[in-house]
Amino acid sequence: MPELLVDFITSLDGYGAADGWPGYWGLQGPEYLASLEADAAADHLVLMGANTYRLMSGYAADGEPGTEALADLSKVVFSNTLDKSLTWPNTQLVSATQ
Repeated sequence: MPELLVDFITSLDGYGAADGWPGYWGLQGPEYLASLEADAAADHLVLMGANTYRLMSGYAADGEPGTEALADLSKVVFSNTLDKSLTWPNTQLVSATQ
């Protein structure tokens, strides 16, 4: 049976945040980092809501270092406030109005 490892971050307002930094995107524990190194070529699936999508796709569009690898990953965004014309590559929108 395949193993599933989830890096899960949440907050009450829909995204992780801290004073002076708009996001906290993982603890980078040894198991998580080892799984990324062991299966670096795998197509990891990124799940996010509208707030996180707006923030992270904006960083990617602005050329923020470290976001370039996210363009190739499959991304699923759960939102009723975004429209179907998402501009970040490899992104699928799921909404209750579909």
